[in-house]
Amino acid sequence: MTCRDEILATVNALVKDRTPKTFHLSELLDAVHAKNTRYLDSTIRTHVASRMCQNTPKIHQTTYDDFERIGLALYRLL
Repeated sequence: MTCRDEILATVNALVKDRTPKTFHLSELLDAVHAKNTRYLDSTIRTHVASRMCQNTPKIHQTTYDDFERIGLALYRLL
């Protein structure tokens, strides 16, 4: 499972019963660690804040519009 796959699966589980579908980055990190992720915190943070977020500068070759940043370390699943 790629880092993005693991993040998306975890976020979907976190926000399943929430409206709006928001999560805090620290909450995501706690959840992936509970699942014994093999990825470093820095890798997860980079994916969420840069590669997977639609409203951030595109500094990576491959990016996705999975999340929208709505506050400091606060994101919404799109």
